Amino acid sequence: KRRNSVGREWSEDDFKSLPNRDAYNAILRSMVHLGEDSTSNGHSNAIGGTTLSTPSPQESHEWARYGTKLLGDMARYESSQPSKFSFNYVLRLWAKSTAPDAGERAEELLSRMEVRAVISKISKKGDKGGLSHAEVPRPDALCYQNAIACWGVSAAKFYPGAASRAMLLLEKKEAQVNPGFESFGADDSRNYLLDHIYNEAVRPNGFVFTALISTCACTQLEEDKPEALRVAFDAYNRMVDAGLAPTSDTYAYLLKCCENLLPHESQRDQRNELSRTVFDAARDNGAVNSKLLLFLREVNPV
Repeated sequence: KRRNSVGREWSEDDFKSLPNRDAYNAILRSMVHLGEDSTSNGHSNAIGGTTLSTPSPQESHEWARYGTKLLGDMARYESSQPSKFSFNYVLRLWAKSTAPDAGERAEELLSRMEVRAVISKISKKGDKGGLSHAEVPRPDALCYQNAIACWGVSAAKFYPGAASRAMLLLEKKEAQVNPGFESFGADDSRNYLLDHIYNEAVRPNGFVFTALISTCACTQLEEDKPEALRVAFDAYNRMVDAGLAPTSDTYAYLLKCCENLLPHESQRDQRNELSRTVFDAARDNGAVNSKLLLFLREVNPV
């Protein structure tokens, strides 16, 4: 039996006084939105007449670490087991941080979700920490989108191979919805794959591909820029092959890739040609807007 800090066995009343999952999620949600412009989320950041300022880079890093600690605290009691929302809030905290290891921390969170889900499946219990089998959080497309955005933070902080690591997350997503599972081997093997690996919820969507292209555009290490450019256009081609329509943001970030990953004067002709190809595709797909035109001017200044 579990005992509290003074050595007494926990009673039912003790557990009632513990913060539940909703309380923890409210804290995590407030940390994510603190400092955001009120016009962007519909909520005021003023408390008692005092406007809450955007956290400094150091503070944002500390908040991401604290959010990760809260996630661990939640797992200690049945009443506060983390949900998918909990993990996504913490992933967003890392995506808003300036931590060079944000991508690594995000992958650790995804792994934690996957391990909990597998253990829940194997245990064959109807209730795992207050959540049913179906509710034990397994990563979905939004989780991967946030994790890929975390690699964008790492890329901007000169983390080696960040764009390639983000591409590996996309490939991991694609592997989990591989249609080959439908015809794989004997029934037992097929059922195992469908139960433990196949995950329709992670099927890549347009936001995921666009997040990956944005991550590539953030790359700062010179030696990583050629690979980041390749990854960005590979992601675009996969997006189109999947039947997903690129948005104006998709094309805008491709233009940012042209600008940031082909920065040298010796690359001017290649940069101009590639950016024209991107713009032509955006025009043909009706995705030209003021933001795209601004990015085009930045790539090809007069």
